[in-house]
Amino acid sequence: MEPEEAVQQIEYVIDASSAAGGRRCAAGYRPVFDRVADHSEATVTELATELGAEIRAGERPDPAAAERVADRVVGVAADGGHVDDDD
Repeated sequence: MEPEEAVQQIEYVIDASSAAGGRRCAAGYRPVFDRVADHSEATVTELATELGAEIRAGERPDPAAAERVADRVVGVAADGGHVDDDD
């Protein structure tokens, strides 16, 4: 999944989950997806999945929280499955 596709998927999740405009809200995640795109394709998909799940659960991760999720996802991809998560 490319970053543009991931942002669009998050837009759809936000639109379906809240009254907030998905396009405006999802745009804040674009830099995070761009950073993760430097890693394997699966990490962009994993990040979109994790952020989408949080949004569907009623959370709205700010960009800093999305960066922490990205760090965890990229760490899992980089070290074979183990990342210490302080959250």
